[in-house]
Amino acid sequence: MLNEDDDLVVVLGMAAAEVLGRDVVDGLTRGGKFRIQPGELAGYGIDAEDFARFQRLWYRFKVPYARASLVWWYVFCLAMGREAEGVAGALDRMGQWLGMLGGTPAAVLPRIGEALGLATDTVVVTDAELTDVAALAAAVRLHAPLVAVDDVKAARDVARAHGLGVVAAADAAVHGPDGAGAAARPPGGAGAAAQPPGGSGAALWLGPPVALRDLPAVARRAWERLADAERDELLAGFEQRVSSIERVRLLVDEEVLDNRAVVAMVAECRKADVADWSGCHLVLATVLWCWHESGCVLQELNQSLLSFPALALFLTRKARTYGGQLATAPGTPASAAPVEPDVADVVEPVGNDVVEPVGNDVVALARRLRAVRTGVEAEFERCLHFDGSNWERREFLLPRSIYRRVQRVPEGLCRHLYDSVGVELPGRTGRPEDWDRLVELALEAGSSPTRLLQEIAHWAANSPDPEVDLAIFTVPVGRKLDAPWTMEFTDLFCYTGFRDGFRPEDHGITASRVEMYNIIAQRMRYNAVKKAQNYAPVQRFAPQGFNLPDIAIAEDANHGGHTAAGIRLACRLPITVEHRGTEWNGLADVRLNRSAYRQENRFRPRDMVRGCRYTQWAKGIADATYRRDLQFAEKWAGKVRDLHL
Repeated sequence: MLNEDDDLVVVLGMAAAEVLGRDVVDGLTRGGKFRIQPGELAGYGIDAEDFARFQRLWYRFKVPYARASLVWWYVFCLAMGREAEGVAGALDRMGQWLGMLGGTPAAVLPRIGEALGLATDTVVVTDAELTDVAALAAAVRLHAPLVAVDDVKAARDVARAHGLGVVAAADAAVHGPDGAGAAARPPGGAGAAAQPPGGSGAALWLGPPVALRDLPAVARRAWERLADAERDELLAGFEQRVSSIERVRLLVDEEVLDNRAVVAMVAECRKADVADWSGCHLVLATVLWCWHESGCVLQELNQSLLSFPALALFLTRKARTYGGQLATAPGTPASAAPVEPDVADVVEPVGNDVVEPVGNDVVALARRLRAVRTGVEAEFERCLHFDGSNWERREFLLPRSIYRRVQRVPEGLCRHLYDSVGVELPGRTGRPEDWDRLVELALEAGSSPTRLLQEIAHWAANSPDPEVDLAIFTVPVGRKLDAPWTMEFTDLFCYTGFRDGFRPEDHGITASRVEMYNIIAQRMRYNAVKKAQNYAPVQRFAPQGFNLPDIAIAEDANHGGHTAAGIRLACRLPITVEHRGTEWNGLADVRLNRSAYRQENRFRPRDMVRGCRYTQWAKGIADATYRRDLQFAEKWAGKVRDLHL
């Protein structure tokens, strides 16, 4: 079950799609009852499989924002009731109808009922399209259009001027227009929530809405304008890139496409004329084109239904979110600050009530996003939340001035290094020269860079901030750094520091510490070797994409190695190492793990900031090691039989 409003939204969608009769809505909403228990479905004449299907569709509608426009959901479900081509056809029709809904109330309200095949004498309006479940219920009961507006009073005046009855949630009226009857309102007053300035469109779009009319036709023409060789090269690039990135789970129609399935559909596009591409092929290819142009994280669309309106919304919200961050970033130059959307990006009124849909080019929106992203990356670290149970990813930003600042070395670590290695860190600034000097002192004392990195891993595993069970440090051994794409697994050093007193069996982990170490190290080496192929003049095998820093939950849900090693809650922090003036990304990182599933155990962004100091320390020691043409110990570059130092 979802929450109370979600249950009702699902049933209302089923009624709009004519899977249920509208009388079911009356029965469910009478007396303020909104929760539907699984055992009660049959009593209301609701087929459990149908309910589960629409529940899944509503969940996918809400990805990636954890909420969705109820107007879009209503229009989609109306289309579901009329389309023989299933979800794909319904999404296409939804796009067409949403294009008609874009405009001033004077342009939209008089004609929308006829255009949608609904009541022509009544409209339902809302200025809270993300939350107004009562308005959705009214539209379903009245078989009337549901229209998002900025000003309910102004829309009411327009509707009446055209002889239309108008219903708004504020009237609590669902049986007839203008107050004829009373509506049950969902608990918590859904529909009455305050909206950001700018009304309903501002809440959904974070600013003026973008034109949605003819998006597929505009995209198809853009593909057709490309020369055959250019289009084929672009599609071939998508095949290679999708093969190398982390798991993709995109929804085309109701089919979940993983990386291989996406590559297969792109291959089909390469073999066919653009004019012959199906709607599904067109939207998938265009999503990939926008990914290529914008530099967005493709997996943020995991579990969502691909459609042109959803793509336009994603690109627009992302650009405006970035713009809002830049506007508040300290020291942002005026030239990098966000500007108001160009007239070509929004729906603009022409004359008194005619709306001209312009700027309906999603590839152009992607290019605009790229320009804003470049400014954001100068000020912020792009990071990800990852849920291993459903493959969902969400981007968030950390100011670089905070994330990458050089943090002072704690006295506790200095004491630990002195006690274990016998040398004193010469400074506390955490700067590279301190670590370089420490490596020199360790060598003079008969120790090694290997022991320094191991002791830092032990200290990190026992640090109270952040508290972790495992601290995993991976760096190149120190050979083949002139050509890292030639590296084998044995060219990577990996060491796991365990929290003192950590017992795998206490967390349901059947592997011993040694077995955990070997499982983890093998995977870390595999990842680094795959990432190194990104630098290869001729790739030996498909590369693995570079990672953004991320926070993960349920890492073991769909990964056998993580299950065996108890990798459940993780914080992954990439390192760029330097060798003879060349910087290499993807060959090193620090990973922090917690094995106990508890809400309070989840990593937070502040943990990434604290954990970033470990990457600075590891980089300092690794770079100093490579400058001296030294290597880390061979024992930790392969399978071990013990964890003795």
